[in-house]
Amino acid sequence: MDTNALDRFYADFVKSPTARWGAVLSSVGASITYLLLLLLLYLFVDLLVWRGEIPTYAQLTTARKREFADEWAKRSEDDRVQAVSRLGWPDARARRLASANDEELKKLARNETEERLFADEWEGRWHAGVYLALRDRVNTSAAEAFLPVVTARWDKDTEARPQDADPADATAPDTRPRFGLLSLVVRERSSRLIGPVLGKVAALNAWTWVPGADGSANVPYLTGLFVLAFALATIRGVLVNALTYLAAVVTLEAVTRLRRAVYFHTFRLGSLTMQTIGTAETADLLTRRVEEVGDAIRARLTAAYRYPLSVVLLIALILLVNFWLAVSFLALAGLVWLIGGQVAAHFRREARLGERQATAALSLLKESMSLFRLVKCFQMERFNQTRVERQLSESARANWRRLRGSAMAGPLLGSVALLTGVALLYLAARGVLAGTFTVAGLAVMAVALVSLAAPIAGLFDYAAKRRHGRLAADAIFEFLDRRGETTEAADAEFLPALTTRMEFRQVTLKDPVSGVPILENVTFAVPANAKIAIVGQNAAEKHALVSMIPRFLDPTSGEVRIEDKNIRWVTHESLRAQVALVLQDDLTFSDTIANNIGVGSPEYNLPQIIEAAKLAHAHQFIEKLAYGYETLIGGPGQSLTPGERFRIALARALLRDPSILIVEEPVGPMDEDTLALVDDTLARVSAGRTIIFLAQRLSTLRRVDRVFLLKNGHLEAAGSHNDLWRDNDQYRRLQIIADASATHTPLRDDTE
Repeated sequence: MDTNALDRFYADFVKSPTARWGAVLSSVGASITYLLLLLLLYLFVDLLVWRGEIPTYAQLTTARKREFADEWAKRSEDDRVQAVSRLGWPDARARRLASANDEELKKLARNETEERLFADEWEGRWHAGVYLALRDRVNTSAAEAFLPVVTARWDKDTEARPQDADPADATAPDTRPRFGLLSLVVRERSSRLIGPVLGKVAALNAWTWVPGADGSANVPYLTGLFVLAFALATIRGVLVNALTYLAAVVTLEAVTRLRRAVYFHTFRLGSLTMQTIGTAETADLLTRRVEEVGDAIRARLTAAYRYPLSVVLLIALILLVNFWLAVSFLALAGLVWLIGGQVAAHFRREARLGERQATAALSLLKESMSLFRLVKCFQMERFNQTRVERQLSESARANWRRLRGSAMAGPLLGSVALLTGVALLYLAARGVLAGTFTVAGLAVMAVALVSLAAPIAGLFDYAAKRRHGRLAADAIFEFLDRRGETTEAADAEFLPALTTRMEFRQVTLKDPVSGVPILENVTFAVPANAKIAIVGQNAAEKHALVSMIPRFLDPTSGEVRIEDKNIRWVTHESLRAQVALVLQDDLTFSDTIANNIGVGSPEYNLPQIIEAAKLAHAHQFIEKLAYGYETLIGGPGQSLTPGERFRIALARALLRDPSILIVEEPVGPMDEDTLALVDDTLARVSAGRTIIFLAQRLSTLRRVDRVFLLKNGHLEAAGSHNDLWRDNDQYRRLQIIADASATHTPLRDDTE
């Protein structure tokens, strides 16, 4: 068995490389655009919280102030002097701030008393640091745009701030600069990754920070975010729809190719093989199994790339927002899996076990209900009632086990996940209050965590579909790898019409699966234009014998000869052009009556079809139908009686004007008028034609030239009907069996 049957199917049947790669690229694009939408959500929430305002020194947390003190101390003296002088401070104070000793700065930053005494100086250093950060991370234009708003706060003619200025004014909303994205650039500039990236984005997109007519950059920035979000949402919608469409195109083409392969291979196999494995297996392969493979391929195109990439990108985003909080989440998720997942799995196992027990208990209850005649006859009421009560109790316990397991598995896992989410939210809230985490980061992390559920569930669904698809592909390829039994020889010759005789020489046929003999050493000859009948209790033996004539199967040993030619060495076309079959399993199919008779061949026109129908006595009832020869029959179409279906099949056979006609008489009841019409047809077409009956009626056996009796795979006897009736007990016993059993009706005397 090919352990990689699904991959083999993907390689052999999945074509359309353009659509396939289009689906892959759409998967990748859909995941990336969703990540970009989350990043826009981060920018949007940050804008709503901070309103694009660059914080003052007083707004910084203690930890952030210390970070800034270290950052300022590491600056070169030239940068300090340039930045402080650009703020418009008086020269004396500017020189003192710019040239201050690094250790003194660190000391001041760590001493709250000193910090309060020199609050205005630290405010000045902070603004100078903002100027330098914008210059380094964005560009000089962004830094210069920041200056007018800041320098307006300071009295350039004095050594200190205006006397009436209050330190709280530095945080007044009207005095804070609003520069859109620059606010986030300033606050995240200590980050080794986010700060530089945001700076590059701001440098390339001036609309994110250039003030508008009202002096604020927020409205243009917000508008731009919504335009980008709308564009990304549109692109993602197009990509998801393209992914679905392209995956459907690829899957449908592959499934169609696979069904075509199963169909054609069915006809390459011998009819005996098909009889052994049954049409139910091939129907299952053609429908359910192929659908499972198709689901697996569609899932591979839609999920194999998209969901893993989505999980990786979302986890990367969570780690980027806050590494340690993300680590905490992963640890808690692992805890949920180890504890909650295993407990839920236990309850699911309990549910499955309870379902099996409930099914067994229900079958026992059904048995008890079917014993009412036995109970009444033997007066077992009390005994049976006790059994039923016991079975009811067992059924109740099994159903309780099933319901408890199925009811608790999902809610339990959900409860554990909810508790984990609450704990994670608490940790995140602590981070926000401590200033180590932002509200925007919390919002994005929450959305990212919720968004992880869909791709993770999709991966589990993909794994299940792939597992089912692999099993289905195994079954399909096992069928496709079976060797056909009736191949045509490369140098096969043309077979002329039967004019002398047909022979079976020492024909032995074994079941191709079990190896059990079906026919053994069968030898007889049929002269051209003869009328013979084949009878026997085993229908498989009779069908196997006649199926070797058109080479639906070949004998295991021995040979079938027509015109003294072994039919293994003649062309299928010339052989099957001479043979027509009317078998009960293949009388009609779902299509128009014209196509049922003419089998859709352009070789036969409607007048020829009508003549064949008249010959089979089918034209009269066909003309009475609503649409005549265009009437749809079978399946959703017009229902026909068995006799009408038989006459249509007979017309189909006669249209080909075969030299060998094989007719299986109907087993079920048929009215006398129909039987008379069929007999009239066969009598009129018998001249110059060899007819082989799989006989069910004594009247047919009386009319044929010779009868062949099969028993246990051997040719038991051969002769005329009168001879066999007189000399062969088995032949006479067939009539007794026909009278005794409605399921075995090999012979029926309709002449009495």
